[in-house]
Amino acid sequence: MKEKGQQPAGGAAGNLGSHVVLSGSTRAMRPGAKVLGVADADEWIEITVKVRRKKALPAAGTAGGKTLSLKELETQYGADPADMEKVKTVLTGLGLKILKEDAVSCSLRVGGRAEVIESVFQVKLFHYSHPDGNYRGRKGDLRLPAELAGIVVAVFGLDNRKMVKRRPMRKRMTSLDLAGRAAASRAWFFPAELAKIYSFPAGTGQGQTVGLLEFGGGYFPDDLATFCQNANVAVPTVKTVSVNNTSTNAKDGAEGEVMLDVEVVAGACPQSTIVVYFSSFDESGWVNIVDTSIHSSTDPATVISCSWGFAEDAPGAWTTAALDAINDSLQAATLLGITVCVAAGDDGSDDEVGDGHAHVDFPSSSPFVLAVGGTTLKQSSTGAITETAWKDGDGLRKDNGGSTGGGVSTLIPRPSWQTVSIQSVNPGSIEGRVVPDVAADASANTGYWTVVDGQGGPSGGTSAAAPLWAALIARLNESIGSPVGFLSPLLYQAGAKGQTLGQTGCRDIVSGNNDTASIGGYSAGPGYDAVTGWGVPIGTALASGLKK
Repeated sequence: MKEKGQQPAGGAAGNLGSHVVLSGSTRAMRPGAKVLGVADADEWIEITVKVRRKKALPAAGTAGGKTLSLKELETQYGADPADMEKVKTVLTGLGLKILKEDAVSCSLRVGGRAEVIESVFQVKLFHYSHPDGNYRGRKGDLRLPAELAGIVVAVFGLDNRKMVKRRPMRKRMTSLDLAGRAAASRAWFFPAELAKIYSFPAGTGQGQTVGLLEFGGGYFPDDLATFCQNANVAVPTVKTVSVNNTSTNAKDGAEGEVMLDVEVVAGACPQSTIVVYFSSFDESGWVNIVDTSIHSSTDPATVISCSWGFAEDAPGAWTTAALDAINDSLQAATLLGITVCVAAGDDGSDDEVGDGHAHVDFPSSSPFVLAVGGTTLKQSSTGAITETAWKDGDGLRKDNGGSTGGGVSTLIPRPSWQTVSIQSVNPGSIEGRVVPDVAADASANTGYWTVVDGQGGPSGGTSAAAPLWAALIARLNESIGSPVGFLSPLLYQAGAKGQTLGQTGCRDIVSGNNDTASIGGYSAGPGYDAVTGWGVPIGTALASGLKK
C-alpha cells in the first residue's frame, strides 16, 4: 500500500522536478528502532553506486559452455565506459568525490559530506537506536538526478543497519589436551576426519584458492598454527583483504566465526590458498564483499564460502535493490566458474524472525549458489555412523539450541533447474527457490574442533558445513583438473539410470526436522527435502559423476 503523499517508483511517473525515484531503494524503519536525531551535516559518508551493464548476463550455465575470464566478463557484460563517465561527471559536479571505479563489477565508490549526499539523493538521514545495534538510516525512497535515470541502478551505504546474524560464542575449553584423543572417544571431529567419512577425493587443495566472506572478527595466525598442530596438517597460506575499510583482526566476539571458517578449510585443504575478506555488516558491505571476492584478479577464487546471512524477508531488512545486486554478482560468479557455498542458517524454519511464519536465509536462497544445510553426525565406538537432520534443543540459538535452515523462498522464484515439488508451509506463498541443496555435519555437540583466542573446543552450525563443502569443491577441482563451477543445477539433472547427480553423489538423510516456526517447518525424508537437500556428500561419487 502506498503511503500518503508517496510517489510511484521509477520512470516518468516518479519524476520530482530534477530527480526521479530510484526503483528498489525503498527502506522502512527497522522494527524496534527509535530516532535519536538527524545525521551531522559534516559526517563523511562513503557509498557504492551501481551502474547498469552493457547487456544483461546470460542465464547461468549458458555462456556457450565456456567459462569466461574476468576480462571477457568486463568486455561483454561490464559497465559501458560512457555510462561510468556520465555518472562521475554528474556526481562530482554536485560535490561528491569519486574514490574508486570498477567497470567489471559495474560500481563506483563515492564519498561526500552528509548534507551533500542528502541533497544529491533527496533524502534525510537519521541516527537510530536499536537493540541489535544503533545505526544511521533512512526511510522511504532514494531519488536520482534525472540525468542518471536508467544508468544508476542502485545506491548503497547511506543506511548502515546490521544485515548479518552472529552465532553466540560457545564456552571454550581452557586446555587443548582433548585434541589428541582418538575419534572414537570424543564427539567432535577434525575436518580431515569428516573428509574421510564423506569420501572426499584424495588431495590437499593444492592450486586452489578458497575465498571466505566475513562481517566481523579477525584472522589470527597463532590460533591457526595451534589448530594445524592439533590436526597434524600443514599451515596453509592465508591472506586477508579489507573491504569498506573494515578491520581484519578485530576481537569483537565474531572471531570464532572467522577462525571456524579458516580452520575447517585448512584442516581439509592444507595446501590451498585461503583469502579471508572482511567487510562491514550493512548492505554496502554485502554488495562490496561479494563483488571484491568474485572479481579479484590478484587471487582469483575457485570456490567461495559464506557462513553469514539474514532472513530474506525480515521486516525492515533487505531492499529489493540489494537482493538484485547481490544476485547479479553471484550470477556473474557462475559465468566465471566459481562455486559459491552459502550456509542455510542455524535457526530452523523460523530463521530468527519470530513472527510465526517460516523463512529462509539470503544469500543461501539465491538461485546462483550452493545452499548448505546441516546434520547431526555421530560415530560409535565401533566406527558406525548415524546421521540425522540437525536440531539441538528447541532448534533456536537464543535458547542455546540450533537447527538447520531450510524451506521455500517467499521472494525468489524457483529456478527452472530445481525440478522438485516441495511446497511452502506458508499459505499463499509463491513456488519459490527451495533451500538447501546439500548438507553436512553441523551440530556443535558433534561438530568441529577449533582454536579461538588461544583456546580449543568444539563448534558447528551450517557455518561449519558451508566451508566443509567449499573444501570438498576445492578437492573436486583438484581431482578433476578443472573447476566444478555452478554445481547446483547439476545435482538436479538426471544421469546414469535416470538418477540425478544429487542421488548418486550424496547420501540421503531421511530423519529429523527443522520445525521452529509456529506455522511449522520441514522434515527430512527419502529423496530431496527442504531440510538436508540431497543429503551429505559422497565425494568420490560426485567426482565420478562430474567427470562424465
